[in-house]
Amino acid sequence: MGDHVVQLYQEEHDLACALSRYAAEGLARGEGVVIIGSAARWQALAAALRAGGVDTHGAVLRGQLRLFGELTDILWGQGKREAAAAIERFWNALARSQPFSLLCAYPLDSLDGRCYDGALQAVCALHTHLAPAPDSDAFNAAVSAAVREVLEPQLVGMLHSLSAQHRPETQMPIGQAVMLWLRQHMPRTAEKVLARARARIEA
Repeated sequence: MGDHVVQLYQEEHDLACALSRYAAEGLARGEGVVIIGSAARWQALAAALRAGGVDTHGAVLRGQLRLFGELTDILWGQGKREAAAAIERFWNALARSQPFSLLCAYPLDSLDGRCYDGALQAVCALHTHLAPAPDSDAFNAAVSAAVREVLEPQLVGMLHSLSAQHRPETQMPIGQAVMLWLRQHMPRTAEKVLARARARIEA
């Protein structure tokens, strides 16, 4: 089974950048890209790829194949979460017989406490990898700094150890694993960390 990645996003520009990185990587390896999505998303992706020096017209003519699925994003936004989950399960079943890589996107804010009230956990359960928005390095740095500001020094190491031991099977940045653990076990602390992490990222 190939990678089944979920990209969290809040802004269309951020999603277009993430999609272009994903697509350009596949094209550079001689793989292909299939966009299952709206014309607007395709146009934004094509523009971002061209800005990065990718010959999108040539790639289309060669018939290269890799996947981005927007249907689950649309269904989720309409409140049809079980329908979105059913499609993700279909992709997972298909990937077991015909390995491929798939990128999905969900409009979830990983710095919003409401994201952790079951929504993010449900999405993670259906994907092999989680990519928060903004980029992983910035997210990890912001969460790490916020944790050091909120917790006593002796608790910081303990938190990282516990979150690493109890992280979901979905591969994700350490900052995301820390937030998931905090939200489940120390919700008030999680809110403080989220607020400070968001302030750092938005600064």
